[in-house]
Amino acid sequence: MAGRVPEHVIQQIVAGVDIVRLVERHCELTRKGKKYWGLCPFHQEKTPSFSVDPDNGLYYCFGCKEGGNVFTLLEKLEGLGFAEALERLAREVGVDLGPYRSGPAEPPGQAARLRRVNELAAGYYEKCLEKARGADLARRYLKERGFTDETIERWRLGYAPDGWENFLKCATARGFSPEEVQEAGLAVPRQGAPGHYDRFRNRLIFPIADGAERVIAFGARALQPEDEPKYLNTPETPLFHKGRNFFGLARARDAMRSADTAVILEGYTDVLMAHQAGVTHTLAVLGTALTQDHARTLRRLCAQVVLVFDADEAGQKSAARSIETLLNEELEVRVADLPAGQDPCDFVRAEGAEAFRRRLDESRGFFEYRLAHARAREADDSPEARMRVFGEVAELALQVNDPARRDLIVRRLAHELGVREGNAWAWLDRHRRRRPHRSGEARPDAPRRPPTARETFVRELLGLLLAHPELAPRAAGMDRTTLGDGPEARLLTALLEQAGNGRAPDLERFLGGLSDADLAGTASAALAEEQARLERIAETTAEARLDGYLGYARSRQRGATGRRPLQTDEELREYVRRLKEDDRRSAQPR
Repeated sequence: MAGRVPEHVIQQIVAGVDIVRLVERHCELTRKGKKYWGLCPFHQEKTPSFSVDPDNGLYYCFGCKEGGNVFTLLEKLEGLGFAEALERLAREVGVDLGPYRSGPAEPPGQAARLRRVNELAAGYYEKCLEKARGADLARRYLKERGFTDETIERWRLGYAPDGWENFLKCATARGFSPEEVQEAGLAVPRQGAPGHYDRFRNRLIFPIADGAERVIAFGARALQPEDEPKYLNTPETPLFHKGRNFFGLARARDAMRSADTAVILEGYTDVLMAHQAGVTHTLAVLGTALTQDHARTLRRLCAQVVLVFDADEAGQKSAARSIETLLNEELEVRVADLPAGQDPCDFVRAEGAEAFRRRLDESRGFFEYRLAHARAREADDSPEARMRVFGEVAELALQVNDPARRDLIVRRLAHELGVREGNAWAWLDRHRRRRPHRSGEARPDAPRRPPTARETFVRELLGLLLAHPELAPRAAGMDRTTLGDGPEARLLTALLEQAGNGRAPDLERFLGGLSDADLAGTASAALAEEQARLERIAETTAEARLDGYLGYARSRQRGATGRRPLQTDEELREYVRRLKEDDRRSAQPR
């Protein structure tokens, strides 16, 4: 959708957003001069280093170096993609994006219609849990699992009555077509006959919300052992993508940011019980393995992920796959173990919240976890078995992009297994060369280096022209082939192209239209660094001028007689003030 929205519409949205108020939803700000300052919402700090520039619609933290515009703020703090952030801000400023939605078959307002169908369904299932015949089984199940009325109400749990067209009749009576109900994933077309029937029948209902807490899908648990499958989810729809959405993200987001940690559980009831017990940085994936899109969302919100999966074989396989996916996004990964046969819901109910928190605190790093499980699968401790274990765990270490951390893991692994380091490094080099390289990804073993002189020049020139766009036309004719191809160079090239007509570029339009989070962050950082540099220059210049005035004052004082020397800077400043006042008066015509 976002790629189809014209630039002038995006600019209209950006112009209508007050970035200060947007940021103040996440932290307190105090105005100092033209900027606002506060404690950074991206990392823990005691002294404010987070600045918001309302004139340019940017934010930047001098501590953790996070920066960007209104879109990247929502992406990083609320886990939204650019399209979702654009939708959110468009609604807030009253811009209709209906005409720009992708898909030729999707009429304007279709997404809003589907959301209304889902909201209608959520309310319908809630009422059915309270009053419908047959709901006693669902209520009994929730009570036996230990859920309070407050949890049931807060998470809007419901019940889908037995019967083929209960909700379908409700929806069509409210003006929705059977095709719309099907598009929302709530109805299924009959095979070999006209008409539709309800997807969910005689099931406990768990509403699934997006990052804005709008219902976009449902999970449904069977209440009779003969009903299969045990869990049934809404299929993929224009609103719901199980490879991107979580259960509980909106309710877990603030706690995840505060703890800088996300705890991934397997099921709906696990998340409900954890939140009921006050462990609120917990969420779950939805009937699928954790995907790269899931990992990217988590990376926007926290640095560490703790996996709490069932102790059975399926749970352990899921944990292993998830570790690799999370490591690809450079997240710190840990695994918490629970007793065999207990899921988090059972454990919290039996042992209590503090015991669950201890399990999370005692979680093992992915290295220790994988090593223990690989060793358990070997029948003996022969050199061949140890080398197989080494290979399995070292293969995972290749997913770690930080070379120092990766090498430390390999050394520890070789030491633990008694593998000679020479053999370990030979294995690592051999398999590292075989590992496919993702396009656009920095090589895992590429050492970090300081910026080159050209990179420093490009970054500082970019910052200067962002701070003083009126100077850009003077630089528009420079040879851009020498700038390189990094993010700073791409931004500088685009800025100079806008100045090619001899006019200063529209900075609000340029910065507000940056949909790429990395480019927006780079621009924000370059501008903030330049503004800080100009402040230092101004301060240094002011101090130099003061030194000159004080020197002049001393020389004038030496010409005076009968006065004691001035001792303090305060006396000198006052003396300078009087001298300047005398000079001003003497210059006035008589």
